[in-house]
Amino acid sequence: MGKKNLDDRPAYLTADDAKYSLGVHRGPLPPAGLDESSQLEHVESAGGLSLVKKERKKKEKFAQHWKRFWCCYLFLNIIFLAIFLPVFFTVAIPAISQMVVNKSDLVLVNAAVMQPRPDSIKLTLKSALNLKVALPVRIEDIDLNLFVRDTGPSNPWAQITIDGKTIKGNTTLGISEKHTPLVNLTTWTDYVHNVVFKKETALSIKGTTNSYLGVLKSRVTMDKDVLSPTLDSFSGFSISDTSLVATRPDGTNLVGNASLPNPSVLTLEIGTLVLDVKSGDLLIGNTTLENLELKPGPNVWPLTGILDLGTILKHLPEVIKSQKDSLSKGQLSLDTVTRTVTWNGTLVPYYTDVMKQLTLTANVQIVELLKNTIHNLLHSNTSLSDMVHSAGGNSSITKDILNSARNNTGGGGTSLLSNKLKNNLAVRNLLRDEHPVKRDSIIDSLVELYTKL
Repeated sequence: MGKKNLDDRPAYLTADDAKYSLGVHRGPLPPAGLDESSQLEHVESAGGLSLVKKERKKKEKFAQHWKRFWCCYLFLNIIFLAIFLPVFFTVAIPAISQMVVNKSDLVLVNAAVMQPRPDSIKLTLKSALNLKVALPVRIEDIDLNLFVRDTGPSNPWAQITIDGKTIKGNTTLGISEKHTPLVNLTTWTDYVHNVVFKKETALSIKGTTNSYLGVLKSRVTMDKDVLSPTLDSFSGFSISDTSLVATRPDGTNLVGNASLPNPSVLTLEIGTLVLDVKSGDLLIGNTTLENLELKPGPNVWPLTGILDLGTILKHLPEVIKSQKDSLSKGQLSLDTVTRTVTWNGTLVPYYTDVMKQLTLTANVQIVELLKNTIHNLLHSNTSLSDMVHSAGGNSSITKDILNSARNNTGGGGTSLLSNKLKNNLAVRNLLRDEHPVKRDSIIDSLVELYTKL
């Protein structure tokens, strides 16, 4: 039998068991002549396995992790985007758009209510909208309900449509001189009441439209209260330049000017107001404001009226009693309450109902009333001095009479003025219901009071 070659013999240990054999990972032997420490360094730096644990950097760990699991991450990202993107475009974008609208500023800059018919008005509304975003936002036409917050948007007093527009920065939206039917007169009357009586009130609006941020479309709802100053019960109302005049064919014997402040941005065409005039609880006449239109700021409007002098004289003790405090200040306190409001000859029910609830008190200066009355009754276009000149005589005598009448130092001027009034047809008509003796006594008392002014 032939002798086997040692190289052909199978390994004593299998590959799996070989790793447990002594010296299998020791690496190459160190060269001869090295000391012990040098031999150890040689073994540790050899190409075999190092006994020292090596710390890898984060980038190396991440790179190794990514190489092993990138397919998993790609799959998870696809699933995430498939869920997130629909939610983002259908929920998040509309929610963000709605939040922008809710936090936006809407300020009423101009408004006008004209041609107040019983069932419609001509409406102008201009508001400044600031969305507080840098990007321009386009909106489609929006139908708005105008309502009172207490009654809710389901009971609007009117409905308007605002044209679509691109909003960037501070943008004005609104309508101009639009015929607007009043769809709910009860709610509209409530709004008019708030405008007349409150110092500040809200115009409540609600509507839904589509908005576009670039190509991103979202549905938004505008539900806001636009606060603005209102009439505050016509605080500061007064009557000035009052005077009794010769009775006109329509019975008018009182003229003056009414001051009606309007601190709002709202222009109101009211119409013709007829107001009852009272001294205390006693009705003593009425006044009329023709074709009244209130614009923002102070408004001075001419008034005409009928003062029932017969009633005043008949109830003179009652009048004096009710005017006791005012008379001590040299004033007459007159209360005015609206009887009717008409526009173009037609009763305006909502204005009438609201204005009937408001009592406007005016303090009339007695001195002014008396002076203006005497001037107007005698000579509507001339002064008292001119009137005395017309009595004849040289200028020095005229001046003496006038000075005597005003200073009450002699009877000539007073007598002359009394006679002029007693013989004046306008004065006689004004006091036509009084007995001649009583009429003359009233005139003498008025002249005596006038000379003391």
